Amino acid sequence: MLEALEKALDESTFLVSIQSANNEIGTIQPISEIVFMAHSHGVLVHTDAAQAVGKIAVDVNAWGVDLLSLSAHKMYGPKGVGALYVRGGIRKIPIRPLLEGGGQERGLRAGTSNVPGIVGLGKASEIACSEISSESLRLQTLRDELEKRLLENIPHLRINARFAPRFPNTSSLTFEEDADVLLLRLPQLMMSTSSACNTGAPEPSHVLQAIGLTRKQASSSIRISLGRLTTADDIHFVVHQFSSVVSR
Repeated sequence: MLEALEKALDESTFLVSIQSANNEIGTIQPISEIVFMAHSHGVLVHTDAAQAVGKIAVDVNAWGVDLLSLSAHKMYGPKGVGALYVRGGIRKIPIRPLLEGGGQERGLRAGTSNVPGIVGLGKASEIACSEISSESLRLQTLRDELEKRLLENIPHLRINARFAPRFPNTSSLTFEEDADVLLLRLPQLMMSTSSACNTGAPEPSHVLQAIGLTRKQASSSIRISLGRLTTADDIHFVVHQFSSVVSR
């Protein structure tokens, strides 16, 4: 990935914008290395950390990014509110507003400030930061148990990006049968064949194809995400459901 970025950078490049981590397979990007490479070409770096906050440590100073965006609902805060970090402030990196109007929020977003949402975002951030170490370890333990037991019970199962740095709560699984058909046979489980952003897209996941899966394999893949309310009993239930259905 870094080699592809190096080739893409030229004198016309102004900004590199990249996810902190992938929302389909959970792989974590080497942000600090990307920043170093981009800055050596005089290019600014923005990272979309919506998926990362609350799951891994997010440190703008350690990463060195110029801009970072996040969403409250990804860490159990209210929907419809987010934040944008700008290194050095908007005087150093001029940003044009999408909505012209009043001078609220330093002229970047017109309209009455969403005070309940802003407070909710702050509180969600506070809780996430205070619990991130213990919660990440808990989720990783559950995820590893889930993957271990599924591999023991389902022949030819593939865990995508299994050995890459990734989120503690995400599993991308490839089966031998079509994922949509498999989901219909598992009505008690809420899962997805892709990210919510791509739900309904006619093409198989470009992310899965980019890491080497065929179109058929990409169409046979399911994403499972664990969360704060996931328990060991839930993991046992999921394994039982998959084992009973896939082995038929």
